[in-house]
Amino acid sequence: MSDATTAKATERLDPKTLRLVREIKHDRGVLTCRVTDDGRRIFAGAQDEFVHDWNLGELPLVDEALIAKLAPKPKTKTPPPEIPAGPPVPQTTLVGHDSWVQAMALSADRSQLATGDYVGRVAVWSTKPGATKPLRTIEAHVGSVRSVSLSPDGKLLATAGNDGAVRVWSLADGRETIKLDEHGCHVYQTAFHPDGRQLISADLKGVVRHFELPSGKLLRTLDAGALYTYSEKYTVDVGGVRGLAFNADGSQLACAGAVGEKGIAHSGNARVLLFDWKSGKLLQTFRPEKEVIATAWGVRFHPDGYLVAAGGSRTGGYLWFWREGTETEFHLHTLTTRGPGFDLDLSADGRTICVAHFDGAVRLYA
Repeated sequence: MSDATTAKATERLDPKTLRLVREIKHDRGVLTCRVTDDGRRIFAGAQDEFVHDWNLGELPLVDEALIAKLAPKPKTKTPPPEIPAGPPVPQTTLVGHDSWVQAMALSADRSQLATGDYVGRVAVWSTKPGATKPLRTIEAHVGSVRSVSLSPDGKLLATAGNDGAVRVWSLADGRETIKLDEHGCHVYQTAFHPDGRQLISADLKGVVRHFELPSGKLLRTLDAGALYTYSEKYTVDVGGVRGLAFNADGSQLACAGAVGEKGIAHSGNARVLLFDWKSGKLLQTFRPEKEVIATAWGVRFHPDGYLVAAGGSRTGGYLWFWREGTETEFHLHTLTTRGPGFDLDLSADGRTICVAHFDGAVRLYA
């Protein structure tokens, strides 16, 4: 790896010089992904019944063969020589689901992984290299599991799904400790507050519910209803809170999705709502400078203080970068594939963005 590439890989992420540095191809659409702190271990769920674990190990983060293939080609009639592919990334397949895996969470210490599938099963795994069987499986919901979250202390698991229920489980024995049937519609997201004493869930209609732990008492609701639309044309609810994230100290909450209606599959134009957690006040609504048909499917707070969101539609995918105080993005990165980025994760060091792509690949950007 060149000195320039090494420097690029070890610097803090600069959105304005962001580039695709590694592509891990799969034969099915990828629905969710998580990346370890250094960006070298990637877990993903896809349109199959497995959990996929790719480990870069001693391989460089930046794939020089991919960089060479993406480089501008000189204008010449002589065909360029074929660029050999880089070495394959070692993969482990984890077996424990019977349907597509669309929900995923890593514990704070990265020792455990939780996953949820389309038929209501949740699995908990050790992340030790080579572990391929779940530590525990839970028949958690009737229908699809939309979200799994692990508490900061690694003792609790929160799940939610299409049955409208939010449930909290003990990781020690798999016992259900709290059942919260509060939503009455599909629940898309859950998250533990960084203090570990609060849980939130967010649904199809943009209702964000705030629960006290361990009592399960409903404390309040926040209104993210701007991300919900009832389609008169199709007589169906569209939109909802598709992405959810707290900042590091828990003082702010971001909800991602879309506004308006552009058909059932495309709920409108991408938006991210930023809330002050203490007051519940909506601080800001972020939008793309150029409106396109797109949903913001995932959102993260970068350690440098700005927001990163991934999304798109069948016509293209995007990474948006927003700063508080500015309505439109300070940088837009257009993904090279036509499909959306269905999920994203950010390495803890702030250097790598991992995106789950509908075209059947996990891609790393740095």
